[in-house]
Amino acid sequence: MPLEAVIEEVSGQAVVIGSREQLLHLLAEASEIEHTLMCSYLYAAFSLKRAGEPGVSFELGETLERWRKVIMDVAVEEMGHLMIVANLTVAIGGRPHFGRPNFPVAPGYFPSGVAVRLTGFNAETLKHFVFLERPQDTRGQDSAAFEQDDYCREQAHLGLMPSAQDYATIGHLYEAIRTNLIAVNRELGGDVLFLGGKASQIGPPAIDLDGVEPIVDIAGAGRAIDIIVEQGEGSSADREESHYRSFLQIQRELDAAVADDPNFAPAWPAANSPVLRQPPEPEGKVFVNHPQAAELLDFACSTYGLLLRCLVQCFARSGNQIERDQASLMSAAIELMHVLGAASTALVRLPATREGSGVHAGMTFTMLRGVEPLLPGRVERRLLLERVDALSRTRCKLPNHVRQAIARASEQIEALE
Repeated sequence: MPLEAVIEEVSGQAVVIGSREQLLHLLAEASEIEHTLMCSYLYAAFSLKRAGEPGVSFELGETLERWRKVIMDVAVEEMGHLMIVANLTVAIGGRPHFGRPNFPVAPGYFPSGVAVRLTGFNAETLKHFVFLERPQDTRGQDSAAFEQDDYCREQAHLGLMPSAQDYATIGHLYEAIRTNLIAVNRELGGDVLFLGGKASQIGPPAIDLDGVEPIVDIAGAGRAIDIIVEQGEGSSADREESHYRSFLQIQRELDAAVADDPNFAPAWPAANSPVLRQPPEPEGKVFVNHPQAAELLDFACSTYGLLLRCLVQCFARSGNQIERDQASLMSAAIELMHVLGAASTALVRLPATREGSGVHAGMTFTMLRGVEPLLPGRVERRLLLERVDALSRTRCKLPNHVRQAIARASEQIEALE
């Protein structure tokens, strides 16, 4: 196998082809892309108003509820993509990568055409979503609000270190992953490349999302990538249920609604790029410091952190009850998703700052410093229970159904072996 990476043209794009380490590098970037897109979509969905709120009639409320459901369904599929990439990473010998940079992601981290920030639902945000999900054969134009200077991430020397893979679309990234999988599989052989094993991955019955199943060979890896691409990133333009087409349809309906009523405001004025902590470079960010909003944001981010820990613990398990424990962890994560949704929906209805600027708060999805797997067994159970107990003791005013969801999450974690 070549010791150093090479660049080849594949379907009109330059692809960096390297070793297993290059594959792990690309899969980590894919995980971060899926993770950040999921959060971006959730933020927009949480900001939508409901029937009876200012400027929203019952009829418009039904429309907004449908838009919310479509965006949430896309976000759930993005979570599925994150889990598929995690399975693929484990299949070739790595650990699932759930870490990512905090929002807003600085230019240079992803390719210049991939700007990632948290923004509420509006025409500019929708245009950006359409641009991000566009098929590989569609040029598209990003919203002016998200455009950034062109740059490349190339290295002066392609050697042993993994190289950044620039890509025009997210579909292109997955084609680079596919090309590397085929190349490394050819050089090493399937038994050597796919050494992670089924038991270390996740699938039914613990989780029921399209494509989330153990991967053991190059054929299964190809099918997994196909599902991701077909659902949104690089899907063909005639696939009606793709993320791209779903966002296009909402965009047309929004344009029509604004044409009928230029004052139509479908969403709360959620902050662009809200942050949990005082930023050293405040430009372009909103520091959420209103007392009520700050307390609820702290709770929401803590919920999100525990949710991620539950997902991470689903992988590379051992013992006699792997599937049962995976199901318990996934059930706890789902309960925490409901808690997170309720807290995030409430946040966007609160002022962001003490100054009362008219800007509302929003969920920042602030990351833990590390989401590596906890030590198994007694340690894992103890640490997860400590966190869920902390959530249950919050001083935030939470409705009963949210507190009940926290209690159910605790019960699922208690059931771990």
